[in-house]
Amino acid sequence: MAARVPVDVDVVPERRIHPPEEGFDPARSFAAGPEALLVLHGYRVAGASERANELIARDLTGSDVRTAIPGWPEDLDQAEPFEAVLRVNGEDLPIEVRVRPLPDGYVIVSIRDARALIAGREAQALLVEAEQKYRSLVEQIPAIVYSDDGAFTNYVSPQIEQILGVTAADYLADPDTWMRMVHPDDRATVEAESDAFLAGQGGDLTDYRMVRPDGRIVWIRDRAFAQRDEEGRVVWEQGILFDVTELKDAEARIAHMAFHDGLTGLANRQLFEETLELALERGRRDRSVVAVLFLDLDNFKRVNDSFGHHAGDLLLTEVAQRLRDSTRGTDLVARQGGDEFLILLADLETSDAMTTLSTLAVRIQLALAQPFRLYGVDLAPSASIGISQFPNDAYDAETLLKNADIVMYRAKRAGPGRHQFFTPEPTEPAIR
Repeated sequence: MAARVPVDVDVVPERRIHPPEEGFDPARSFAAGPEALLVLHGYRVAGASERANELIARDLTGSDVRTAIPGWPEDLDQAEPFEAVLRVNGEDLPIEVRVRPLPDGYVIVSIRDARALIAGREAQALLVEAEQKYRSLVEQIPAIVYSDDGAFTNYVSPQIEQILGVTAADYLADPDTWMRMVHPDDRATVEAESDAFLAGQGGDLTDYRMVRPDGRIVWIRDRAFAQRDEEGRVVWEQGILFDVTELKDAEARIAHMAFHDGLTGLANRQLFEETLELALERGRRDRSVVAVLFLDLDNFKRVNDSFGHHAGDLLLTEVAQRLRDSTRGTDLVARQGGDEFLILLADLETSDAMTTLSTLAVRIQLALAQPFRLYGVDLAPSASIGISQFPNDAYDAETLLKNADIVMYRAKRAGPGRHQFFTPEPTEPAIR
């Protein structure tokens, strides 16, 4: 027997019931109606509509409704809609029953095939289950899922708190939160690309930065899909915000490794040459001086032989730092390899280029003369420095570097700790 289950009393259309007049016969009045109806007098079925007989597959007229329909209520005045199961032609038929008492002991009973109702409930249960599974999946992935109605964000997954440091409730409460958290340097680009996307004129947004309330910067990759109406207006939008901070950091490290020396962190020869080419282009355009200093440590081999290569690496690292400290912020210091270093000075005025370069060379020698402490021993290395200038000594990068190398060896032959400017000679000794 099915349990009584309250149901929506508004499903059956409202009927205006009038007190029966003299000679009124409810059974005869409803017998031909299109609905599955029974007319009771007390508990006896006084009449049944054709639809009721078809639904139940037998004529109930004259029977006791309590035996015909399981779960019949004891108090008709307090009866609520209920569900029952009939055995019809060897099969169970779920029905929904509604009872409406009338004066003079008459009762109207409407019966509805509940299979569609049950199927709807089952479908609704499956839909709820699917939504729960979808929500569980969405809220477990390491990204922020969001949904917009075309104007405002109406859902954002709870991962936002871990990734961006704000709760989902706070984010949804303020429509300006997203753009306010975009890094100021990226905001104009993001606004323009977002407007283009909503207008149907753009695709995915460029990766951009967002600033958490604690000040930490997070790189975001924003991927969205928009459903549009016939006029191209966004009806709703769904998207995912991926935290790609680690990826961006890795890319930056790879890029740094491609153009920087792994030991000292200085620029490598490739970056130096590329920067030199750009400086020469400006020099040709602006008629300014570009200079290259080629620096080689004196007697560095003795450090490796006496203390080992690890000590030599430590010394090279210290030398690199002192070269950074001795140069201007606009100068580029690079490690050529071994104990050789390059320094690029660009955009120099012709009138004071020689003074600037001489002053730098002396400043470098003084910085290197300050003792380095290695394994309890104070070392004060010196360097031989060759200086070549554009446009006086060379007009292209290759020749400028070659001349700086040549004059560096001239300085080394003159004694440790010297610097010289390039001047052409009739015959040059071999460089190596």
